[in-house]
Amino acid sequence: MRVGFGGQSFELLPGETLLAGLERQGAAVPAFCRTGVCQTCVLRATRGQPPSRSQVGLAESWVEQGCFLACQCVPLEPLDVEPFGAVGRFDSRVTRVEALSAEVLGVRLETPPALVYRAGQYLQLERGGVTRPYSLASTPGSAELELHVRRFAGGSMSGWLASALGEPITLRGPFGECFYFDQEPQRPLLLAGTGTGLAPLLGVVRAALAAGHDAPIHLYHGSASVAGLYLREELARLAASAPKLRVVCSVLSADTVADAASLPECPVLAKPLDRLILDDPLDFADCRVYLCGNPELVARLRQRVYLSGAPRSRIHCDPFVAPAARP
Repeated sequence: MRVGFGGQSFELLPGETLLAGLERQGAAVPAFCRTGVCQTCVLRATRGQPPSRSQVGLAESWVEQGCFLACQCVPLEPLDVEPFGAVGRFDSRVTRVEALSAEVLGVRLETPPALVYRAGQYLQLERGGVTRPYSLASTPGSAELELHVRRFAGGSMSGWLASALGEPITLRGPFGECFYFDQEPQRPLLLAGTGTGLAPLLGVVRAALAAGHDAPIHLYHGSASVAGLYLREELARLAASAPKLRVVCSVLSADTVADAASLPECPVLAKPLDRLILDDPLDFADCRVYLCGNPELVARLRQRVYLSGAPRSRIHCDPFVAPAARP
């Protein structure tokens, strides 16, 4: 199948995705997860129709413009495609870096004046040909953008960020649907995440509290052990100051619960996160639901809360995926 890109013509192998075919022949296309989740590889078709499967999960306005996910696109007809520039591109710099735990960095970036975002969305950070998505824990109007970055051994971006104080960085975005809906102050919120999936949830909670949200807010943070609950003290302080907010933490091992300091505003229970949530007496049909972090858990919880009454239109997901190796 022929694909036109960057003024050149490329031939794809039978069954080959457009992303794999372009990369195999030396074309540079930004890509990260290669599973259709992160939306880093979005391109736009200027001639021909991309298969509908490659447009699943994209905003309707993007689909109308011919956008599609290159990693999910096995063309059914010849296509001419180009990079999609609907999202903004901004210059920033690293203003603060701190260790939130042995595995998580708190990174602050200078907020570009022209950047407009909603708490809980994510940005793509770019440097030296490396692109990584990170969710925003900060709220609009903040002088700094707050990111929670999981450190990977040999990580191209996380390793660099650890010692990048004062360094310039390029941002693209914002992306994502995990943001606070301020027109629904009476709707209960259910927010659940594992690991650094807490970042967008914290952004949503901060935005809701700042807006005077008038319904209960249930925030669940899960980890394999207490050591992974990297912001537990801050969450406890937040819950103590906000009567509408309830925070519960989940760990997989009962042995680690004894290591948790006594924080009644942020209890730790030895129960899987999905079981903990489903055992709570919540009216899922009335909630707006946010699920972030481990992709398998997000998919499992999404199905379970839907079967428990939550409408699909009010379930917002942000699965966190590790960078995939280039095939």
